[in-house]
Amino acid sequence: MNTFKVAAVLVALATPVAVGAQEPAKEDSDDLDEIVVVGRSVATSLTAIEVAREMVVDTASMLKDVPGANVNNNGPITGIAQYRGMFGDRISVAIDDMGVVGGCPNAMTPPLSDVSPMITGELSVTRGIPSVSLAPESIGGHVATELARGDFTQDGSDLSGFVGTRFSGNGNVSTSAGRLTVASPVHKVSLIAEVDDGDDVDTPAGTIRPSQLHRERADLSYAYSGDRSRLLVFFGQLDTEETGTPALPMDIRFVRTDFAGVQAAFDVSDRFSVTARTAWNDVEHLMDNFGLRLAPMPMRQRQSFTTGSGGDARIAASVEGDAWTVDFGVNASVADHEAVITNPNNAMFRVDNFIDVERDVTSAFVEWTLPREQDDIELGLSVKRVAADAGEVGAAGMMGAMGTNVAALADAFNTADRSLDWTTVDVVAKYRRGVSSDAEWHIEVGSKTRAPSYQELFLWLPLQATGGLADGRSYIGRLGLEEERSNEITVGFGRNLGGVTLSPEIFYRRVDGYIQGIPSSNMTANMVSQMMSGNPALEFANVDAEIWGVDLAWKLDLNDLWYLDGVASYVRGKRRDVDDNLYRLAPPNASVGLTRATEALSATIEVVGYGKQDKVSSYNDEQETPGYGLVNLAVEWEPTDVLRFEARLDNALDKTYQDHVAGINRAGGSAIMVGERLYGAERTVSAGVFWSF
Repeated sequence: MNTFKVAAVLVALATPVAVGAQEPAKEDSDDLDEIVVVGRSVATSLTAIEVAREMVVDTASMLKDVPGANVNNNGPITGIAQYRGMFGDRISVAIDDMGVVGGCPNAMTPPLSDVSPMITGELSVTRGIPSVSLAPESIGGHVATELARGDFTQDGSDLSGFVGTRFSGNGNVSTSAGRLTVASPVHKVSLIAEVDDGDDVDTPAGTIRPSQLHRERADLSYAYSGDRSRLLVFFGQLDTEETGTPALPMDIRFVRTDFAGVQAAFDVSDRFSVTARTAWNDVEHLMDNFGLRLAPMPMRQRQSFTTGSGGDARIAASVEGDAWTVDFGVNASVADHEAVITNPNNAMFRVDNFIDVERDVTSAFVEWTLPREQDDIELGLSVKRVAADAGEVGAAGMMGAMGTNVAALADAFNTADRSLDWTTVDVVAKYRRGVSSDAEWHIEVGSKTRAPSYQELFLWLPLQATGGLADGRSYIGRLGLEEERSNEITVGFGRNLGGVTLSPEIFYRRVDGYIQGIPSSNMTANMVSQMMSGNPALEFANVDAEIWGVDLAWKLDLNDLWYLDGVASYVRGKRRDVDDNLYRLAPPNASVGLTRATEALSATIEVVGYGKQDKVSSYNDEQETPGYGLVNLAVEWEPTDVLRFEARLDNALDKTYQDHVAGINRAGGSAIMVGERLYGAERTVSAGVFWSF
């Protein structure tokens, strides 16, 4: 299906439109789960975006096209997933069905930055509460991506692939990618690669410095498909260099990541199958505050070398009865982290920030489903244990009161019990009722947990290594943190009546033990923080919160050539223990696109609108933002089956605006003042061409 879009938005609240979104077909799905909408899915259970057809460099930006989802943007490829008011480690992100160990304690390299868009087949978001079988820790949502490694042939051997390139005039951003696949009905070998490069990006308020990027991604895989067994083996590399993260205190000098994985499946019988998979990755990362941005005085220059390594494994089985299915399995993951801060101008200066940090997760799950003609039932239970530990820390090269206070914080941390663990139980129940062939209701309830991240536990010195919070405040961890528990209910319906399709959902989350910063009562930490940043420290703590909202996707077919479609999202988050709002939640937003699509040509005009966000968090002095509206245009032309041209005009009216979930500028030498929220890009023209064979 030739699906490309050119979008124009008619609403004062909006979310940008995605291209080629569709709901993957499932054997037991009814028609409502298979509705295809260009740019977004109206299906009730999953929203999937064909990333390779999107003119972006950050795969995470595609989340803005999903009802209820958004992205916290700290740099050109530093997008952090947000879904229904939760973000960061609360969202499980799987790449090729496996988790990824990060290499940066400030999330400069979030998981979705590991998948370059032109070689990524699909990004999917589970609407509502993720099933317990999807991931051990998915309290806030589940996002999955997979690389596009080509297909097996129907018969005989075949050579296939593509080459493509895109260019954006704003920042001279270029992307080039290719795939070469040799396949038969049984075997498949695929090599894919992509290079992304760009300069600083211009906004109506001036140039953001640093916002350049350079990333190279490659993957080699072998796959086997037999009558009863399937196998995938892959190896990959990611090399990111000289990339700005203006909302963070440092920029990327390099990130070097190696990936490897094996996935296997075997059908023991028609009713019993087994799957197993394991993956590993290793990251080395250097960042600094002087190479890409305006350098501070030599005594304040810092660089940090960090590493992350580990992997996960899973074995699961599925048993089918006459009218039911039971899936069960076990998961295990290990992650190791280290981070050391130095000053290139002072060999004596050193901060052992994270040393010998470990965070391991083991879990077991069982999930029972009962698909029937008029309704479906799913019940899931998982038990997991999270264990975390850290080695001894220290610092050198600090004089006077600063050195004395930092040494006291290190001593207190080193003498404390740092071997920690949490054992929790998650439960999920889902019920779907089809009231007719083109309408259904569904309700989901769940109680899910997340143990603290290693930053929230082991950040012993007041710093901004906070997993990408990007609020400019210094934080310290707390070893006594409890797990978060979210008790959630989601209710929705789907309707397909003639040319009208829509799927609204409402949700409510009551989160006990929600982890966020509060003013620290540690006087030593506050003195250190005051000397370093001018503000007292915030300390991670358990509070109580609630999050609720509504989101929907819809489509209206005007005739065989024209249709309207759109998405809309509203989320509200508050603390329950004090009168305050939760931090960095996307404001109300919506979009409307008008598309004309023929077999060879597709064009869309889109209007995207965001409301003002004045429900901001006071604990970290979060800034309010006004609302705004944007107009975008796009076109795609396929003159032949193997050739595709595409073009896009974003922010056609050259509006000056600030995305509320974009970060606060921390980089000197930029046209955007330090402490001011980053601005959105000015009018931007992009074009691309693809040839497949």
